[in-house]
Amino acid sequence: MFIRRAPNTYEKIQALGGMASDDILSRPEGRTTRPYSAPRNNPAPGVYRSALPNGKYVNLMRVMFTDFCKMDCAFCPNSHWVPRRRFAFKVDELANAFMEMYRRHTVTGLFLSSGVAGTGSKTTEKMIKVVDLIRNKHGFGGYVHVKVMPGTEQEYVEAAYRLGTRLSVNLEAPNPELMTKLSAMKEQRRDILAPMGWIDRLTRSAANGAVGQATQLVVGAADETDWDIFERIDQLYGQWNLKRVYYAAFRPVRHTPLEEHPPTPLEREHRLYQVDWLKRVYRYSNEELKLAFADDGLLPLDADPKTSIAVYNLDAFPVDVNTASREELLRAPGVGPASAQRIVTNRRRHSIDSWRDLQVMGVVRKRAWPFLTLPGYRPPRAKQLKMDLFRADAERPRLSVAPAAQQGGHAHSAAPCGVERSCTGCPMYGAPGHPGAVMSKAA
Repeated sequence: MFIRRAPNTYEKIQALGGMASDDILSRPEGRTTRPYSAPRNNPAPGVYRSALPNGKYVNLMRVMFTDFCKMDCAFCPNSHWVPRRRFAFKVDELANAFMEMYRRHTVTGLFLSSGVAGTGSKTTEKMIKVVDLIRNKHGFGGYVHVKVMPGTEQEYVEAAYRLGTRLSVNLEAPNPELMTKLSAMKEQRRDILAPMGWIDRLTRSAANGAVGQATQLVVGAADETDWDIFERIDQLYGQWNLKRVYYAAFRPVRHTPLEEHPPTPLEREHRLYQVDWLKRVYRYSNEELKLAFADDGLLPLDADPKTSIAVYNLDAFPVDVNTASREELLRAPGVGPASAQRIVTNRRRHSIDSWRDLQVMGVVRKRAWPFLTLPGYRPPRAKQLKMDLFRADAERPRLSVAPAAQQGGHAHSAAPCGVERSCTGCPMYGAPGHPGAVMSKAA
């Protein structure tokens, strides 16, 4: 005879910790050499090694309160489309499990998510009760990230703000029109953008609450362009002061309406993180960032956005490492915020005159050498444009053209005449720095 028993707490942690994997906790900051990926050596079920901005890691308990969900999100393994066994914690059960892991030094904080069981307000209320227990009964004062469910009423958002360290609402699609491709049950303005607006007002006006909010977008599920995503993150960072926007490459899930939709390349997710970094940390303007996008609104998978922008602004390079401002240094590929600051600090004491000095300061020579000049070293302009990577990138059409540069009465757009590989009719043919002339010689 088959007897079905109720799962114990450990089995729930195994199941609900695994189902929480679609909620992204962190991405390593500033990496540009390979696609972003979560750490694989998580020490135990429900424990996630979250990356900090300084490169270190902390262990957080990442878990869902329940994976029961009434929503019809066409990409989600927790949606009602997927037939499988579901699990749910009791409020005191989850609070006790977290505190036991904390006392054993297995975790230092909590990341709490959930499916929408019943209504968004009812589910968020139960999550708030869990956080209230660990705060006020068990005396835990550390990091707690609470996912606010879509459709949550304002009073529960305010309660979550008072108890959490950081809040987030998953945006999932960049605008309401694209959201309709992913779910017929969610109205983005009412269910998602309204709670995000309440959180923003609370973090700006109140005290003794959450320090900020984050959100997450699913990349590729709604057939959106990267420019659609960029327009939304520009608004989120500029108007709502979000701490972070995370990107999750779409992966098809069996039984969902999008199970036959092609998966999104991880490199696309990586390029979005790079543009996000340029916008948020490097403070690139929107006009600068437009140059990184192709005419179809996508970021080329084979081109680093920062390098693409630099190639289209070659007149600004190379910059002298001993005289350039920090902002000018940051525009050079291979130079990051930390290395730019080290250059500015060290050159006050002595001249920087070797690549070895720059590499010690964190400059990546293989990307930076065409864009920097040192005493006794200046990269030839021809070498800049003969490189295959730069030549291919310069030929790619852009989403928006740069202002025409009037040189000798001939206007050169951001899509140079070198696209056609024939510049002999151009009055600037053969002039120093003219892309088409150099490419014709290279060909």
